[in-house]
Amino acid sequence: MAQLVTEAERAAQRRLVGVVRTSGVLTGGGLAMWREYNAGEWKASAAELSQDLDTLTVPHEIVIAFRPPRAREVRRRKGQEVRVAFAELGKLVRWMPSLQQSIDELPSETPGFTFTYCEPRPTGMTMLALSSFAAEWPAWTAKQAEAMGLLCAECRFDLRTPGAERRLAYNIPTQPDRRRLVCGDCCGNGLSELERLAAAGQTP
Repeated sequence: MAQLVTEAERAAQRRLVGVVRTSGVLTGGGLAMWREYNAGEWKASAAELSQDLDTLTVPHEIVIAFRPPRAREVRRRKGQEVRVAFAELGKLVRWMPSLQQSIDELPSETPGFTFTYCEPRPTGMTMLALSSFAAEWPAWTAKQAEAMGLLCAECRFDLRTPGAERRLAYNIPTQPDRRRLVCGDCCGNGLSELERLAAAGQTP
């Protein structure tokens, strides 16, 4: 027996299908839709997308997310991203069946929402997950990645390079709440003795 669809559900479905097709980003973490602050009445806000997802009973979250600055801009762009976790995509596929093909074709090693890096501490190495980048961060150009601090501060190696486990990103703390990412080849040059010991899993 076919399930009845309300007018509110149909309207939410139409709006979301349009947004997913034009600005949705599918990753190993799920689906993300980035919204810039003060985008104007012509573009649905994160809150409006969230309301439509609620209408369709699709679990999701809204997070703060940043994109690289445009030409001649200095500051990175702050916005909001509406994210549907990969495990919840089936609830959205019900309303957008064509999304299933994109999910099936997604490579198994596709990065998720978060960029992972290491930080040496006196208690040992800590793995940190940076989730404030917009979901398309793996596809940014080298120039965009540099503007967002994703190139090694010493040798300019692209820290997003897949399969470069020996050159994982390390944060050398210089100021509280500030990142200075370097690659595994360079981090020994900038770490203090305590940080080098922590990186080696030792204690002073």
